[in-house]
Amino acid sequence: MRHHYALIALTGILASCSSPADKPEAKQDTLVIGGNDASEQTANLYQMPTPNELFQIVREMSGEGQKRMMSPAKEVDRYVTTPKRALNFGVYATDLVYASSYKITSEVVRYYLTCKKLGDELGLSGSFSDGDFVRLERNLTHGDSLDVISNDAYERAYRKMQDDQMGTTLSMVLAGGWVESMHLVMRQVLHFDAADPLVARVAEQKVSLDHLIDLMEAYKNDSNVTAMRGQLIKLRDIYDQFPVVRSAHQGASPSGRMVLGDDVTIVLTPEGFEQLGTAVEALRESIIKPEDQTAVPSNS
Repeated sequence: MRHHYALIALTGILASCSSPADKPEAKQDTLVIGGNDASEQTANLYQMPTPNELFQIVREMSGEGQKRMMSPAKEVDRYVTTPKRALNFGVYATDLVYASSYKITSEVVRYYLTCKKLGDELGLSGSFSDGDFVRLERNLTHGDSLDVISNDAYERAYRKMQDDQMGTTLSMVLAGGWVESMHLVMRQVLHFDAADPLVARVAEQKVSLDHLIDLMEAYKNDSNVTAMRGQLIKLRDIYDQFPVVRSAHQGASPSGRMVLGDDVTIVLTPEGFEQLGTAVEALRESIIKPEDQTAVPSNS
């Protein structure tokens, strides 16, 4: 991972393959969200590329997507509380973008309707519209169109949460989306190789995780946000165990900004990658577990 420390207040959530300082200031598929009720406490803006940007890179490296890795859409009615719905809205929205990115056309409509249902229940009516649903059905054989439609809906949902100051909901949605993105990317790595670009993509997510944890700090008075933030901190603790290599940065960033400080590369080890993957999968399982599912006694 290369992370440049630049003289700007833009950071990344659900980060893609390069650092925030290396990104253009404006991109069609990038959201910039602020702190809402936390705006008096922080001047940071959070630059949030949609998962499509990450999945496009992964797709180029690893071939076809697999629908079995997506969270089962049939469970949507079994999430009944707002925090659980918010987490799984993030999961399903990520799965929708994954399906459209990989052109898994059989699942695109299914996950669109799933996101629409959860979105309506969260007060995001209109983000996933009937008009876009019709567009999806008409364009199932045009993968590029699916990308555009899915990302438009994804962006509208996040902007509505931002505009309506739904900070706690937004932070939970982002958490669910980050975990699902990690799950989908890490499951593509079948054999660990430190030189594998996919492994580098996993290392880079440390930056987005840091910023997500910082964002959630603004809503620490909400017990559900605090609990999820605590789980994400445990993942960060695993990242913090990995060796870090610093090297002097050469030249300006691709965007032309002045870059100060060092390039920082996180070096993943086979053991660390396995530990991180196990922790991500465990957290994901707790997120997607239906709320009406009772625990099975260990001695049964």
